Amino acid sequence: SSLAPPGRARACGCARTSARSVSARGMAAAAAASSSASAAATRTVRLFLFDEGPRAIPHGVELAGPWGEPLLRAIQRAAWHPWRDAHFWRRAAARVAAVPPAELAGRDLAQVCLAFRKIEYASAELVHCCERFVGERQRNLNIFELAAVASYCAAASADARTAQALVGQIADEACIEWRQREVVPWSAWRMLVTSAAHAQVNHQLLFTTASPQLARSVRFMSGRDAVDICGAYAAFRFKHNGLLTEMSRFLPSMGLNNREVQALQEAFERLEFDAPLLVRIRELHKFGSEGFDQGSS
Repeated sequence: SSLAPPGRARACGCARTSARSVSARGMAAAAAASSSASAAATRTVRLFLFDEGPRAIPHGVELAGPWGEPLLRAIQRAAWHPWRDAHFWRRAAARVAAVPPAELAGRDLAQVCLAFRKIEYASAELVHCCERFVGERQRNLNIFELAAVASYCAAASADARTAQALVGQIADEACIEWRQREVVPWSAWRMLVTSAAHAQVNHQLLFTTASPQLARSVRFMSGRDAVDICGAYAAFRFKHNGLLTEMSRFLPSMGLNNREVQALQEAFERLEFDAPLLVRIRELHKFGSEGFDQGSS
C-alpha cells in the first residue's frame, strides 16, 4: 500500500496518551484496520507527532554532525524504534537530500529508503533526491540498492507519472544482461516486482528476469512474501508456471492466515493457475474456525 502522509503510522513509543490529549497537542492521526483470525475487530491507531513541544528523543537518534555513518545509524534506529516524529523525518530527508550524489554512497541511500519505507513516512524531498541520484549515478547502484529505491519511491511519490518513470528506469537498469551476474538477496527481486505493480509499470522483461530468481528462493518466503509477489504477477496477468508451481509446493510451510489464503486464491484465479493444496488449506481453515465456533457456543 502507499505510504501514508505522516498522519498514518503507529503511535510514538515515547509516551502513552489518550485520544483527547492527542487532539489537544495537535498530533495527526488516522485509524488503520488490522484484522486477524483471532481478533477481527481490532483497530490500530497510527500517529505522527507534529507539534513543536519538548520531545523525549530516544537515545542514539540525534541528527547531529556532518553526513556519515553516525547519521545513517540514527535514521535506522529511529525506524526500528519506531520514532514517529514528523519533524525528525523531515530533517532526516533534508540532510540526505543536501548530500551531492557524488558524495552519497549507493548503500547509504538504499538504507535510508528502507528506513523511510519501514516507518511509512512519505517525503517528496527524499523522492526527488532518489530521482536525482538515479539520473546521475544509477550504474553505481547494485540491484538490491536499485530495488530499495524503487520500493520507496513507488509507495511515497505523490505523482503517479514520476513514480512510473523512475520505477521503469530502474527496471530497465536491473534487467541489463551484465547485471545478472550480480549476487543479491532474493528480496531485491521481490521489491522490484512489487514496486512495478504498485507504480503500474507493466515491465514484462523485469518479471521474466525475476521469475527464476524468485522460484529458487520460495522455500525462504513467508506467507506475506508469497501474497505480495503473486499479487504483483496477477496485476499484469504475467503467468510463470515455474514460480507458481514452487509457490504452491511450499504453501503448507508458510503458516498462511485466512487473509493470505484468500489473497493467494484470488491471485491464482486471476492467473488461471490451479493450486489444490491452497484449496485444501482453505478448507482446513474453514473447518477449524467452524469447530471453534461450535465449541464456544
